[in-house]
Amino acid sequence: MAKSEQTTRFADRDRPGYSGVKTFFGGDSVEPEELDGTVDVAAYGVPYDGAVTNKPGTRYGPEAVRTATNRYSRVFDSDKKRYSIATDRTASYDGVTVRDCGDAPVTPNSTEETYESVVEYAETIATEAMPVMIGGDHYLTYPAFVGYANAVEDDIGIIHLDAHEDIGSSDLYGEHYHGSPMSRIADTEYGGLENHAMVGIRGHSRMEVLDAIEEGLHIEYAKDVHEKGIEACIENAIEHATDGVDHVYLTMDIDVVDPSYAPGTGTPAPGGITSNDLLRAADRLGECDAIGAVDLVEVLPTEDPAGTTSLVGANALSRFFESYFYEE
Repeated sequence: MAKSEQTTRFADRDRPGYSGVKTFFGGDSVEPEELDGTVDVAAYGVPYDGAVTNKPGTRYGPEAVRTATNRYSRVFDSDKKRYSIATDRTASYDGVTVRDCGDAPVTPNSTEETYESVVEYAETIATEAMPVMIGGDHYLTYPAFVGYANAVEDDIGIIHLDAHEDIGSSDLYGEHYHGSPMSRIADTEYGGLENHAMVGIRGHSRMEVLDAIEEGLHIEYAKDVHEKGIEACIENAIEHATDGVDHVYLTMDIDVVDPSYAPGTGTPAPGGITSNDLLRAADRLGECDAIGAVDLVEVLPTEDPAGTTSLVGANALSRFFESYFYEE
């Protein structure tokens, strides 16, 4: 057998999800500069947790989430149709092109240098494809948002799934830590509270949140999800975030899910939404065409040896993309 024929035979062979190099949904690895406008989704990791206030370890989140996405990769890398029991539809997206752009360079002891690196990485990707950032701590949403905004050069709404508002500043941690990215985004020329919607917030809030609500911030608390249902809360969030803008950034902090379902996170908060709530939210969010960038942050695999948290996050991303690219 000729070498070229043998290589093709191996490349076309079906493989189990636990084998091979673990890229985002099994997509080919490319550098951001190699994207040419033909790619639908381009993921990048940011293995940085230098802005956390509690348990470190989310630097290992990108690797864990990538590995978990391979459980669902056959939906995207094969022409074999799959039946989605949860959504009662055929899930076959072999026409969707997914690429993994590796990890943005980080400086472990410098939030400022890491910020600059992520902005550049996100902007480069966003000019050619939908960028998907896998964190890392939630501070990284700030540079990821700015990079996306620089690419589209327009106002951007935010849909923010989280247990915490992340709008604070602190005498101890300053203005640049994982509890402050939403305030930093609001300070930019592209993001404003009048198009910022949060879902899943619970626990004790900073007093600043009351001022933010007066300035236009919309919040669907975890108690609202429990009382009204996740679909109604997501509908309200989409309506608020898309009002008067053409672009929306979706950020999902895994701690929006109750720690009984997703224990692997650094600042867990009881009373959260269920894993099923998150997946149903992802289904509806995937129907929002205005969403042009996504992130999943705060997965801390060392606190969850079973890998349940990574799997919940990967499943949410899968459900989002299944919905986003679904055609009747």
